[in-house]
Amino acid sequence: MLEQAGTMFDNMEAMMYRLKKKAYKERMEQFREKNEAVLSEMTGFVEQAKEPGGAAAQVAKALADVVEERFAKRGKISGRSQMDINLFMIYFVFPAILLTQSECAVPLADAIRDEWRGRFRDSAQLGYTTYEEISSTFQEKFLGLF
Repeated sequence: MLEQAGTMFDNMEAMMYRLKKKAYKERMEQFREKNEAVLSEMTGFVEQAKEPGGAAAQVAKALADVVEERFAKRGKISGRSQMDINLFMIYFVFPAILLTQSECAVPLADAIRDEWRGRFRDSAQLGYTTYEEISSTFQEKFLGLF
């Protein structure tokens, strides 16, 4: 399950570089387009399951396994890398899941958040929010200076 999920983290640093409102919108569109199949696989697996809670936990574990396999060196992910991954999750992965508007999007995001908090160090306080809430926090141009 989720064999292609590792590609979600391609160009992670470039995606996070100098985020402004317009750049965030463009990058989120690119992220969703590029990862449409993975997002559909995740939500579809949970939607079709007889027990959605258990299926969401399976997807969360599979995603965490992929991240750990991709970023761990000698069995551990460095603190710096983990913080970068957490920010990427907050800015792109969670909002993209919620933007699928699947009936299982919130339970899936909850399961991923819980798996992250329990598995990765420096992730105990990890939370998520919607694309709209993040986008609204970017400042608009102020007197044409930005």
